Amino acid sequence: MIVSAGIFTLAHLPTTNTLLVNFVSGLVFAWVYERTNSIYSSMLIHGTFNGLAVLLTALA
Repeated sequence: MIVSAGIFTLAHLPTTNTLLVNFVSGLVFAWVYERTNSIYSSMLIHGTFNGLAVLLTALA
């Protein structure tokens, strides 16, 4: 999970101001995958998180 979260963080390097958030998110996505044994659960959470970020940015 640590390696997976690290790779997730590296994939999001242009957003260096949120490295910790990306790492923790990667851990959550890996944990959800392990618990559900489905990549779709992690994809749904990732999409929801991104959608909320877009919504909050638009409202700001």
